[in-house]
Amino acid sequence: MNKIEESFLRRCLKPHVESSLPGRLRICFKKYALLPKEALPYLHYIRDVLGLLPGVTDAQANPRIGTVLIHYDPHATDERTILHWIDTVVDEGIRLANENFWQNANENELQEIVRKRLKLRLPECVSQGR
Repeated sequence: MNKIEESFLRRCLKPHVESSLPGRLRICFKKYALLPKEALPYLHYIRDVLGLLPGVTDAQANPRIGTVLIHYDPHATDERTILHWIDTVVDEGIRLANENFWQNANENELQEIVRKRLKLRLPECVSQGR
């Protein structure tokens, strides 16, 4: 992936807060419709990826309009940490897309690779978010 493609993907996956109440955050991805078709099969992992962040109890994506409703424990996390986590997930996804070792992995293997990498980034994200 070249720098222009990477920049475009980051722009498409930049979350914008639509609504924020303690324990409930609705974000939208304004450029969602411009995502490359290669990214679409991976959107069903949104719930799992957000659920890795301590305090997030549920995440419901609406792929038709590019929004995600996130429920969380306000005593365990906050809006800033969640948004930072989303940026971290995008960074890791782009980093992985630029690597070749996973090209022959099946979906379960790829899911495990991503999960392990994200778990390693959790402490950094939690400490920087709050």
